[in-house]
Amino acid sequence: MKIMLIGPSAAGKTTLIQRLIDKEIKYDKTQTVEYVGNFIDTPGEYMQQRGYWGSLTITSHDADIIGLVQDSTSEDCWFSGGLTTKFEKPVVGILTKIDRKDSNQSQARSYLELAGCRDIFAVSSYTGEGVDELSDSLHAMVERYKKENARRYEADYFD
Repeated sequence: MKIMLIGPSAAGKTTLIQRLIDKEIKYDKTQTVEYVGNFIDTPGEYMQQRGYWGSLTITSHDADIIGLVQDSTSEDCWFSGGLTTKFEKPVVGILTKIDRKDSNQSQARSYLELAGCRDIFAVSSYTGEGVDELSDSLHAMVERYKKENARRYEADYFD
């Protein structure tokens, strides 16, 4: 199972991964695409600068699920309308920082809906709120995707 997280800088992608894999939460700026266990962590600049979008598209082929991460405290929307159609994998929306007083979940949710996300999860990487539900749903989605696409995972063509 590989899950790729995409979102702008400081959206909480790396922190969420740290929470999901039970790693100590500490600030760590992602400089390049990083494979962390079953996750693919992407730099926010790759989302914010269209010149890097090709890299996101190519890297997405290694993933089973794409997660668009939106900081619920940010008024900025970096996701274009219909962005989810760019990927041939299930795409979920993830609202982060819901524990903060300045969180605006309805606005953040509307950004993810505009991008085409149907399944949207609200989480706090610091309190853990919503993280178990997200984790359980991601596992279920991967299993369903693999079952529906079993031919892609069959025997190696070169055997």
